[in-house]
Amino acid sequence: MSSSSNSTLLINCLIGLSTKNPDFPYPLWDNGFQIETIEPRILLSDGSQANPDIQFKKHSDLLLFFECKDGYCEKQQLERYKKLTIDDIKRQKITSLTSADIKFDLAYFASKEKEEKIIPSVEKDGNPFPILILEKSGIKMNPKSSKFKNPLLNDIFKEIPLQSPVPRNYIPFMVDDNDKIILCALLQHFMTRINYQFNLDTLLEDLFPHLIHHYSDKAIKDLKGRLGHLLRLLMERDEFMGNIVLRDKIYYIKTTRTKSFMKSCQKLIIGMKDEMLKEEEKETHPQTKLETFFQ
Repeated sequence: MSSSSNSTLLINCLIGLSTKNPDFPYPLWDNGFQIETIEPRILLSDGSQANPDIQFKKHSDLLLFFECKDGYCEKQQLERYKKLTIDDIKRQKITSLTSADIKFDLAYFASKEKEEKIIPSVEKDGNPFPILILEKSGIKMNPKSSKFKNPLLNDIFKEIPLQSPVPRNYIPFMVDDNDKIILCALLQHFMTRINYQFNLDTLLEDLFPHLIHHYSDKAIKDLKGRLGHLLRLLMERDEFMGNIVLRDKIYYIKTTRTKSFMKSCQKLIIGMKDEMLKEEEKETHPQTKLETFFQ
């Protein structure tokens, strides 16, 4: 199985649609949409917060938000999106767009395998947003969902045929992915960089090349918190003790036995992938604590 989450696959797909690449369709790029922010945080007038996964901008007056779903849609989240207004967006200064007449659209994006979960969960609470579905053959709008407010977006997403797999190399994981997914990506990264030294900022730049500058400040803070926590857990493991060292806020991957280090990384990755597969088969919640696996 892939070590990336379904949500990560979906956001990589959206990034692909906005990036000129001969191996994958890029209708968002063709129509002038650019990535503005990944994991934006928008404080609403009532004090709650809307957290879409990615924000695109077009020219000077159009924003497009996506929420990538890996299962049911929470009622509270849907209600926050319903309350989101242009005034909230302008007040929070989350965009570089300068037009006085900014408009926005928001859509849900889910895989075909999760369609049966998301559709009923949003229908019962009154969903005013489009729902796009990623299938092997293409991206389609669910016929039961609402349309985009902007006619151009309805034309773009009426159907996007896919002749090749979704690229997975833009981002390795999401801010709220479970610990095992992030740790797999971290260990795979370390396996390509022996005698590697980094701080949390340079680690993010290496893990998210060309894209980390698109992340919101809050998302970067959350990512650093997740990575720092996982690095501490790794340093406490017998097989990595002395190989992963922290000194004056600088981490060092130091090993005199490269093959042994690689073997330890690979063994842990395989073990966590097996655990994630079991969790998936049992339909358990993906946020299983990593500490239980380490016991």
